[in-house]
Amino acid sequence: MKRFSFRLQRILDLRAASEKARLADFGREQQRLFAEQQKLDLFVGEQITQIAEMRVGRSQPFAVWWQTMESRYLGRIGRVIEFQQQRVHTQTERTEGARGRYLDARRDTHVMENLRDKKREEWNQDVLREEGKVLDEVGSRKRGEGS
Repeated sequence: MKRFSFRLQRILDLRAASEKARLADFGREQQRLFAEQQKLDLFVGEQITQIAEMRVGRSQPFAVWWQTMESRYLGRIGRVIEFQQQRVHTQTERTEGARGRYLDARRDTHVMENLRDKKREEWNQDVLREEGKVLDEVGSRKRGEGS
């Protein structure tokens, strides 16, 4: 009996390679998202620290020029945080897009794998049928020779 051969194996290999590439793209997008979120966390931490320092500074003798400088700095940090939040949002959308492309590629590959498995099962059934015929033939010959 000849070996099992899946006619569409090349297509399955191409789809598997495409799936692997999409998974790598998805991983890179996740890494970028993580980096953007870390930056955002850093800026938010700086803002919290600055606010705490301003509260401590208010308990000391009042200095108008120091308070004005702190307010401006706090305003700049606020704008940077807004900008970074937008970057995180944009990167989240890119990551979700990459996830969708990966899932589509995985679904395509899975369909081909299921088809291959179905064809292999049919091939196994054919092999078992042929083996049964051969065994029946051998058995009938043995009975014929024994009579």
